[in-house]
Amino acid sequence: MKKNFYRNLFNRLNFNGEAFVVTVTKGIYNGSSIVGQKLLKSKESIFIENDNIVDFWNGILNSVDFNKGTYILGLENGIELFIEYVIGKPDLVICGGGHIAMPLCKMGKMLEFNTTIIDNREEFANKSRFPMADNILCKDFNEAFKEIKFNKNTYFVIVTRGHKDDKKCLETILQNDFYYVGMIGSKSKVAFIINNMLEHGYTKEDIAKVHTPIGLKIGAKTPAEIAISILGEIIEVKNEKPISNIESDIFNGIFKRDQLMILATIIEKHGSGPRGVGTKMLIYKNKDFIGTVGGGSIENAVYEKALELIETKKSILEEYDLSNSASAKLGMACGGSVKVLFEFIE
Repeated sequence: MKKNFYRNLFNRLNFNGEAFVVTVTKGIYNGSSIVGQKLLKSKESIFIENDNIVDFWNGILNSVDFNKGTYILGLENGIELFIEYVIGKPDLVICGGGHIAMPLCKMGKMLEFNTTIIDNREEFANKSRFPMADNILCKDFNEAFKEIKFNKNTYFVIVTRGHKDDKKCLETILQNDFYYVGMIGSKSKVAFIINNMLEHGYTKEDIAKVHTPIGLKIGAKTPAEIAISILGEIIEVKNEKPISNIESDIFNGIFKRDQLMILATIIEKHGSGPRGVGTKMLIYKNKDFIGTVGGGSIENAVYEKALELIETKKSILEEYDLSNSASAKLGMACGGSVKVLFEFIE
């Protein structure tokens, strides 16, 4: 059942760019432990891993706030849930292939965005100019947008050569799903485009979604500095609420290996724990593993516990104290504590 659940999650992330995973980390239902039981909520649907506990989910789902991002929720009767706001690899779509687009694309790749360049001029939209880009669309913007995946994990930067293309891009983007859109330009240029759009039926609420002037106010002047200010703003917006990522190696490891395994996930961290909430490590029965929960003795403790749980076929929650004497015993000096959810997968 777990593999089927993660296939559904993988497909939802590819389609929508985002999904919510709700996991029981503490709780008994009808006399049995339901630790590790999962529910997937996407834009279109809800998928429950185990149909035998549908009534359980129906009874508690209204208590979950899906606007908070990743967090832990304690309910009555000792039930505890880990709500994980999971996003796929974000898409950065750069409208315009001019001098700012080059450092923007390069830095976007460094920040692990899928990058797309759109420009209708061959000399500005080609592989020699943007060797690092994942996708280059040399065509009219209206045609190019037919090939763009619009969802809540897409970030648009409008840096075209003039008013006409800026307006064309902005109108299309505002009619679709996106997480961020920013438009560069002088005050007069931006004012001209916005006033024109308001005159043609767009609302002030629509315009308020646009980051313009684009970028953080850091006194940027060169193309590279402007790119940094834009990406700084994108990072700020992207991380407004706690998020989780699942690396493609973890997904592939779940789907392609035909053996028993444990997926270990940090669900809570206090103090200066080694890794953040949502970090995952996949451990196999043959003692191979993928990913990390921080390295050192803490990771070894998780690894050994996972091998033990594979034999007993259990999902449990464990807490590791990294402070004072406990920290020294584990070979750590960072202090704090982490809670790790161990999910058995067969």
